[in-house]
Amino acid sequence: VVVKTFEPFDPRRIDQAIGLGTRYLCSAADKQGQFNYEVKVRKNKAKVMNTYNVLRHAGAIYSLVDSCYFNEQTASARASYCGCAPDTIRDTVQWLVRETVLPIPDLGLVGVYKPHKTHKSSKTVEGRLSYRLPLGGQGLAMIALSMANQVQPGLVEWDTVEQIGNFTTQHLQKDDGSFFTFWFPFREPFGASDQPPSLYYPGEAALGLIYLYEGLKDQGKDDAAAVYLEGAAKGLEALANEREDWEEEAIPLDHWALKATARILSHLPEARHDKLLKHAASVLTTIYAFEEDLLSYDEELGVSTMGTLLEAQFAMLPIFHEKRSYYDNVDQAWCLAEKVAFLLCEAQDQDKPADMLGGLPHNLKVKNEVDYKKKANMMENNIVRTIKGSDGFYQIDDTQHVLSAWLSYKEALESGLSEIDCSQVALPPLIDSLFDGLKAGAGQKDEKKTKRKKKKKKGKRKG
Repeated sequence: VVVKTFEPFDPRRIDQAIGLGTRYLCSAADKQGQFNYEVKVRKNKAKVMNTYNVLRHAGAIYSLVDSCYFNEQTASARASYCGCAPDTIRDTVQWLVRETVLPIPDLGLVGVYKPHKTHKSSKTVEGRLSYRLPLGGQGLAMIALSMANQVQPGLVEWDTVEQIGNFTTQHLQKDDGSFFTFWFPFREPFGASDQPPSLYYPGEAALGLIYLYEGLKDQGKDDAAAVYLEGAAKGLEALANEREDWEEEAIPLDHWALKATARILSHLPEARHDKLLKHAASVLTTIYAFEEDLLSYDEELGVSTMGTLLEAQFAMLPIFHEKRSYYDNVDQAWCLAEKVAFLLCEAQDQDKPADMLGGLPHNLKVKNEVDYKKKANMMENNIVRTIKGSDGFYQIDDTQHVLSAWLSYKEALESGLSEIDCSQVALPPLIDSLFDGLKAGAGQKDEKKTKRKKKKKKGKRKG
């Protein structure tokens, strides 16, 4: 793999990052179809941890299919890094179905269980009793399986995906459109439960139902598909109703709900748009405030957190660019999000073993330092933010979410957002200093180090 050095804000850097991230997802899956979910790197040696998350397995499939079959890059560009994709998609989908999609007692349906069938907890009675069906697992599985069937027809029986959809709409969705978060088949409270709560499961379920709707509609099964679209719409409307009067700081950074909102609008009559757009605008407002604080003050920048924020922004900003009466911070949000997309290239460039090329760490370490060269009158104006490395810890969803964010960025560039002149949009000084630190570029920094080493070696030879 040839890794080229680009200027920090060169769009080709994003293209290369997408290719490397896609390759990493392929290389992180074994022949049985299971991903290396958590990896710790110490002294340039990687250790795969004995932990797993079924939902993030499905999410990784989603990003891999999206990158290799639906992204905006040319077919020739995708061909350079997607040769691995067909086998990896097949193996990881088959693992998901084999290990997690099982019958639900007394319902005559299948659903997605957590943990998976061969998890260590399956060896004890107590462990078996803990098995449950999470709402988010149903949603992410519907996304992954529907997308996989589009690119490898027949890989999964559509009836299996429909059963997951029926379980979601018939047994996990309430009359008002909101959702239960879990179904417990083997222990109290037996059946549907709101405990423990999850802020993000409803958005995942809604997006999954939309993908199932689209997959069936493509086959001409309009009547069968309609129930899933209505389930998704009612779920998103229930979220909007619930959060309508919440204070800004209480609204969650719900990127799944915003991805679902962006996708569903073209399928719904315009009369149902207003409520969903108002909810999306309130979430974007919270995201931008959180993003400013995170980038200005935190000593660790959560990579998957930043990726999910970008997914939400790049999904909705093209829509709000055309409907600015709903959200008046489009330019500021776009310019900050675009820079963060390039900042995450820096995360991908952090040192790690060669066979982990393209993977992204869980956290970037950042430090605020005084730059005495600035010589500003106010001390706070001399402070700059500098990336100091990563925490050496990798989860598959760190790469998955950032890859999805980069793909969403490429798609958003096709809208009028690309015409915004970000040189005229001011960002807070501390955040600006963080991006100023990227101007040398990771590859260029390495090049400078190499030149210094060569000079030292030459000096020794002369001596």
